[in-house]
Amino acid sequence: MTMPQGRTRQALYYGLPMLFCALVHWFGWKMWFITDDFAWLGLRFEIHSPTDLFLVLFRPQAEGTVRTISERLFFLVFSSIFGLQSPPFRIWVFLTQFVNIVLLIRIARRVTGSELAGFLAPILWCANAGLALAIGWSAAYNQVACAFFILLAFYLLLRYIDTGEKKYWIWQWVVFLLGFLALELNVVYPALAAGYALCCARPYFRKTLYLFIPSILFIAIHLFLIPAPTDPYYKPAFGSSLFVMFWTYWSYALGALRSEVEDWRPLWLGVAVTLATSVALVLFTIRMVRRKQWLPVFLLSWFFVAILPVLPLKNHFTEYYVTVPAIGLAILGAWALAQSPTRVVAAAAIVLAGVYLRVSITDIRTTGKYFYEKSRKMKYLVKGLEALPGPVREKPILLRDVDNDMFWSGFYDDPFRLIGIAHLYLTPGTEQKIDAHMEWGGIAKFIISFDDAFGLLQRHEATVFALQGRNLRDVTAPYLASMAATAAARHPDFVDVVNPIYDSLLGTSWYPAENGFRWMPKSATLKMAGPKSAGQKLEVTGYCPELFLKKGPLPVSFQADGIPVGVITIRKPESFSFELPLPAALMGRREIELQIEVSRTTEVPGDPRILGVVFNTFRIK
Repeated sequence: MTMPQGRTRQALYYGLPMLFCALVHWFGWKMWFITDDFAWLGLRFEIHSPTDLFLVLFRPQAEGTVRTISERLFFLVFSSIFGLQSPPFRIWVFLTQFVNIVLLIRIARRVTGSELAGFLAPILWCANAGLALAIGWSAAYNQVACAFFILLAFYLLLRYIDTGEKKYWIWQWVVFLLGFLALELNVVYPALAAGYALCCARPYFRKTLYLFIPSILFIAIHLFLIPAPTDPYYKPAFGSSLFVMFWTYWSYALGALRSEVEDWRPLWLGVAVTLATSVALVLFTIRMVRRKQWLPVFLLSWFFVAILPVLPLKNHFTEYYVTVPAIGLAILGAWALAQSPTRVVAAAAIVLAGVYLRVSITDIRTTGKYFYEKSRKMKYLVKGLEALPGPVREKPILLRDVDNDMFWSGFYDDPFRLIGIAHLYLTPGTEQKIDAHMEWGGIAKFIISFDDAFGLLQRHEATVFALQGRNLRDVTAPYLASMAATAAARHPDFVDVVNPIYDSLLGTSWYPAENGFRWMPKSATLKMAGPKSAGQKLEVTGYCPELFLKKGPLPVSFQADGIPVGVITIRKPESFSFELPLPAALMGRREIELQIEVSRTTEVPGDPRILGVVFNTFRIK
C-alpha cells in the first residue's frame, strides 16, 4: 500500500504545479498566431535545396540572432506538418514548460533542502506576470526554451557536484552550448554557475570559469561581426537609463507594476507589492546570511545577472524578458515561505504571497485575453480568406474596416502569402488610421490609390471584404456604390455620362444609359467644375456610327454658361476624342453648365428616338 501512496504523492507533487500553470495560462492554450509568428511560419517556403535549409537554420536574422532551436526548427517543423493549425504549437510550448517545472522543482528542493520550497517555486514562477506572453505567444517560445536549457544545465551542474560523475559535467557543457541556439540570454549561464559555486560550492568555482570562454566568444562575435541594430527599439543606451530599466523590470517581476491602468489594479498597489516583497526578500536574505548561508545572495543575483543583457534597451521594455530572471526570485520566495520562523511571520508571508499571486495572475489574464483577442481576429481573417475560391484569391483583394491594432497584429509580416494571396490592400483612406512605423518598413505594400482601386472594382477585377465578427463578408457592392459617390465628388472636372453616379449632373434630355453607352438627342446639357487655370482644355470622347455620317461630316457645337466654346467635326465613324480650348471668361467658376448640340439628328429604323450622337466622358484638363 505504501508504494501507490508514494506514487500518488509524487504525481501530485509534480502534477499540481503543472495544473496550476495550465489553468493560470488558460488563454495560452487558445492563442492563434500574431505578428512575428507569420514571418517564421513562412520559413518553409524559402527552402528549395539543402543550401537553403542550412541558411534558414543558421543565417543571422534581425539584430544578428541565430535561434535555430527555439524559432527556426520550432516553426519549420510544426508549420510543415500542421500548417496554420496552432494547437500543436501551443501543446509543445506547454510541454516544454512542464519539463521546466520538473527541473525547477528538483533544483529548488536540492539547493534549499526543502520539499515545500520545491513545490512552491514553480507556482510562484508560473504566476509571474512576465510569463503570459512567453507561454502564450509562439514567437516568444525562445524564452521558455532558454529557461529549459539554463535549468537543465544548472541541474546537471548540481548532479555533478553531488556525485562527482564526469558525465554530468560533460552533459552540462553540451546543454549549455546548445542553449546558444535557443536565445542569446544563454550567455549569462556561466555567471549563474560560477555564482552558485562561489556561494554554495566553493571547490568547484575555478572549474566553472571555463564556461565563460564560449560566452566571451559569443559576445565578441556580436560586437565585432554583427552590424549594430538600426531599429531605435534595439539601440543600446548606457547611463542612468540602466537603473530606470532595472526598476521597471524588478517592479514588473514582483508587483506586475505597469505605468498604464490595464484593469482594476490601481498604480499604488503595484508599487506597494513591489516594495513589500522586496523588503521581505532582503530581510530573509539578511537573516540567512547571518547564519552563514549564502544561497539567498545567489538567488537574488540570479535576477540581476539574467536581466542585465536587456537593460541597455531603454526603448524596448518587453514583458517576457523577466521569464528567466524571475526563476531565482521564485526559488528565493518559495524558500522564504517555507522557512518562516514564527506563525506571525508565516501569516504575513502567506498574505504577501497571496497578494503577489492576485496581482500577477490578474495581469496574466489581462495580457492573455488581450493578445488572444488580437490573435483570434487574425485567425478569422486569414482562415476566411483561405476558404475563398481560388479565382477570388488570385485577384486583388481589398480589406475594409482594418484598424491600427488589427493591422499591427500581423499584417506587417504578410500572413496572406501563406495562403496564396499575392495582392492584398487596405481600402483607400484606411492608411490614415494606421501608424506608419517607418522604422519597420512602413505600410506602403498594403496601400492602393483611390483611382486604382476604383478602376479595379469597376472592371470587376478585385473584391472587397470586411471581417464582421467571426465571418468574412463580401462587401464589394455597397463599397463600390459609396466609392462611386466619392469619386464624383473628388473629380468635379470629370463626368462619365454612362456611369450612374454622375446622373445628377446630367440634364433631363439625355436618354437612359444602355449596355455601356448613352445617346443624346439633338441637344443636351451637363454640369461640371469650371477651369481653374488659363490654357485648360475640354476633352470629350464618344462614338459615332457610320450611318450618322452618310450625309457628310457631323459638326457638334459646345457652349458653357452661354459662352461659345467651339465646334468639333466628326468625320470618321466609330470612337472619337477631341480637345477644345476653354475661354478665359470661364476660369475660376465653381460650376459651369455645358450645352452640346449636334447639327443634325438621325432616325434608326425600329427606334422611335431622335438620335444625335453617343458621348462617353467629359474632362477638363
